[in-house]
Amino acid sequence: MSDTKKTAAAAEAASLQEDMDAVMRKYDRESATRIWAGKPKIVISVVMALFSVYCIWSTLFSTAALEVRLTAFLGLIIIMGYLTYPASKKHVHVNRLPWYDIVIMVIGAAAFFYYCFNYGTLIKTLTSAAKMTPFLIAVGVAGILTLAELCRRCVGVPILVVVGALLVYTFVSMLKGGQTFDQVLGRVIYTLFFGTSGVLSTPVQVCAKFIAVFIIFGAFLERTGISSFFIDLANAIAGWTSGGPAKVAVISSALCGMVSGSSVGNTVTTGSVTIPMMKRTGYKPEFAGAVEAAASTGGQIMPPIMGAAAFLMAEYMSPTVRSPSGRSCLPCCTSAASSSPCIWRPRSSACEASRARSCPASSTSCAMSICCCRSYF
Repeated sequence: MSDTKKTAAAAEAASLQEDMDAVMRKYDRESATRIWAGKPKIVISVVMALFSVYCIWSTLFSTAALEVRLTAFLGLIIIMGYLTYPASKKHVHVNRLPWYDIVIMVIGAAAFFYYCFNYGTLIKTLTSAAKMTPFLIAVGVAGILTLAELCRRCVGVPILVVVGALLVYTFVSMLKGGQTFDQVLGRVIYTLFFGTSGVLSTPVQVCAKFIAVFIIFGAFLERTGISSFFIDLANAIAGWTSGGPAKVAVISSALCGMVSGSSVGNTVTTGSVTIPMMKRTGYKPEFAGAVEAAASTGGQIMPPIMGAAAFLMAEYMSPTVRSPSGRSCLPCCTSAASSSPCIWRPRSSACEASRARSCPASSTSCAMSICCCRSYF
């Protein structure tokens, strides 16, 4: 009988994971990835794992020049990106990588790896934009365009519209200044691709040095089941109070935000537990979804990940990363408190109706016992 229960529980967990993946693919652009199965999935997983190892090694042990590390990182990102993201959601098929994606991936990665492996020569010969050759311009254009296409697939068109508008402004202003089109193109490509104030500027430097490692750390934590630990801990802390399920959603979303840094990821992870819990205790489905969405959005700015914003702020402002992370604690706590029902307006009609809506006693336990049983987290 126990084997039957285990099989049923495993099947239910697999079904829940499929539903969560479907929701993420529908509402989160970054989750609309290719579907790999069987041996191709194993190969892709190994490639991704090796890339993670490289990121950790590059951050902790590599003594190569900054440009070498960044171009190698971006070349690998091009490969990982085109293996992961299709041209659109309509192009998602199991174990399928179109030929044009392979061509774009090879050309883009080759452009960055060319810069990486020939850095020693380029730094001696390419001392200014005036020394740009047609071949170097072609390499830069290929690298920039493939990276822009990958950004479109991951983030969307708006960011490319902004970049395009700025590039048009740059070209028009420089052409009006008396320069030829070839001179303007060479200078723009030199600045964007071969310098450290374009593609290889601060955001990419921060991403390669900090963000990638923290994302790997967060992925390890999520695989250990820390999300269920956060939900159980939040349930033990606030589940027994009036309006308990909604407060559990707020606390668990804030805790999960410390690891994921993603509002959609928080909603899918904690909402799959807290929304049904709120509905079972009498909350309206609309209210349950609103509480979870608001709490997960606030959880995105929880330190230390903060949706990667902490690292960018630390790099631009020059203090240690502890400074913006520490200062974010107050707005995070304020956001969580304002999202939690029955805190600021205890006499409102919604709160009066929810006073008896606490979690069942069987679903709550002592926070101390949860921490002791899962102290390894």
